Amino acid sequence: MIDLHIHTTASSDGQHSPEEIFEKAREFKFEAIAFADHNSVGSVEEGLRISRGFEIEFIPCIEINTHYKGYDFHLLGYFIDHRDKGLLQWLKGLKGEKRRQIRQRVGRLRKLGFTISVEDVERYSAGREPTGVSYLKALLERGENRENPRVRVYIDGERSGSPYLNFYLDYLAGGKPASIPVRFIPTPEAIRLVRSFGGIPVLAHPSEAKDYRLFDLIGAGLEGLEVYSSYHREEDEQYFRKVCDQYGLLETAGSDFHGKEIKPDVPLGELRGASYDLVEKLRWKKRTRDGQLSERLRISRQP
Repeated sequence: MIDLHIHTTASSDGQHSPEEIFEKAREFKFEAIAFADHNSVGSVEEGLRISRGFEIEFIPCIEINTHYKGYDFHLLGYFIDHRDKGLLQWLKGLKGEKRRQIRQRVGRLRKLGFTISVEDVERYSAGREPTGVSYLKALLERGENRENPRVRVYIDGERSGSPYLNFYLDYLAGGKPASIPVRFIPTPEAIRLVRSFGGIPVLAHPSEAKDYRLFDLIGAGLEGLEVYSSYHREEDEQYFRKVCDQYGLLETAGSDFHGKEIKPDVPLGELRGASYDLVEKLRWKKRTRDGQLSERLRISRQP
């Protein structure tokens, strides 16, 4: 078994520490895992260190929130060089753009009649990138919001089964009332950056990307699709396998696990088609690219 899309406490909506994730992976007899935290490589170093003790293969990764033609795309970067100074500088610059997003999202939520402040959201994100968890917890902190029927649905109503994910989908996702795209990262540019930082760009849970935008991104250098996902039906998997075959893309498998408290409907590693050969193909791609790069550098340095 493998799971190549797991969130740790380096994400503000991640419930478990890196070591706790490895404990769970050992319990399930996983062969390989990857941490894919939101715009963060904060747990990668620890993952590399402790993986040796657990004898579970670990793949460095990051999940980058991007936008393209009115849609929010999540881009995974496998084998990204988490120590690259350019990457770390870029992530630092992203924080300023995320601050703008927080202010504007809060402004929209206030106009919708919710009581919330930037400080409330930042308190619950604790220095990490805020997610739907941060916003809903900030709303629930205020008594006046808890009496609001539009908030009650996340407490004990029809949206309470997975409240944090549902709140994000209802208010913060692309096209929703408090959606504010991060202008800093158009998806084609993020694909280029992931490749420049040594990573393999793969589109996460692309079930809603079955139109021209997907093929635009393939043309921009996308190298894989998360075919096997907690959010995909079998017909989704069949469609994306066909796309991968047609365009020579890698297939990956990831649950998008955050923890039972955060996403109760997204268990760890319960994925159809999540076989270890997907990891072998990822590694082959990485080795091939690194070998080609070394050869180009060797030739360029010849007199």
